[in-house]
Amino acid sequence: MKHSDISSGLVTYDFERFFPHKSWVSDWATDETYPAGFCYKILSVRDEIDDQVELVLVRAFRDGTKEKLHRASVRIDEADEAANIFSRGLSQKFGLDFEEQDYTSTRSLGQFHVLIQKYGWSMHKQVA
Repeated sequence: MKHSDISSGLVTYDFERFFPHKSWVSDWATDETYPAGFCYKILSVRDEIDDQVELVLVRAFRDGTKEKLHRASVRIDEADEAANIFSRGLSQKFGLDFEEQDYTSTRSLGQFHVLIQKYGWSMHKQVA
């Protein structure tokens, strides 16, 4: 992988082979274990050479820290179904709703930046 890419530490895109695919982001919740709040994110990276999507399940906390819970690789045509398995289970367990964020049309860092702003994200880290 070329390192003129961007990375969140959890997923990496180089916009040559590895592209943003979709993200599924839950609303915030609290419980006895996490009284300050938590949400879940399913991040995905599309490998256009191998026709695979890597899915990363993340629990995020209000203080900005994130915990990687699971990583899986599936065929592109199985990505939505695999993400839905995670989101349905988390919805049932915690009563969460998930928003699907579609980045499949993104072909450049500039296009990605526009879309993440549309969804309320910001780009904090670039790897040089």
